[in-house]
Amino acid sequence: MTLAAFEALPEQRPYLQWWDGVVVQKAVPRIPHGIVQLYLAAVLDQYARAMNAHAATEVHIWFEGHGYLVPDLVYWAPGRPLAEGDRALPPSLAIEIRSPRESAASQREKCRDMRANGVAVCWLIDPAARSAECFDATRDGEPAGPLLQAAEFPGLVVDLELLWSRLPAS
Repeated sequence: MTLAAFEALPEQRPYLQWWDGVVVQKAVPRIPHGIVQLYLAAVLDQYARAMNAHAATEVHIWFEGHGYLVPDLVYWAPGRPLAEGDRALPPSLAIEIRSPRESAASQREKCRDMRANGVAVCWLIDPAARSAECFDATRDGEPAGPLLQAAEFPGLVVDLELLWSRLPAS
């Protein structure tokens, strides 16, 4: 599919992503995904407000030369441009929450693609496995815990044990 054809599609949910000419629909979130996303959104929003920066959920991010991806959560550090025209630009931090119908390998590849195209840090959260992985300048899928953090964002800390305690028993 061409970029023009993709951009002409009506918006739908779950969102569509367009990467290197291929359209992929995001998975339908389940309850654990929603709980994790809400928790992380609250943490990220509080951090963004303290830093006078911006955070958002499920934004079509434009990656020049490749297309659009829709991370579950994003954060733009202070001074980082949010958009060019109507296209959201790569954030400083992208967070992916794996849904049961998405393979861990595909989500790791998405994190690597975002890192290779301007995202400083990507976190991959897997509610079912109760695990988190970090992708940044020195880590490529390294497990995190018990605290999820990145040197690029001093003071942004996610207590994974607290996060996992919010999930229903499996």
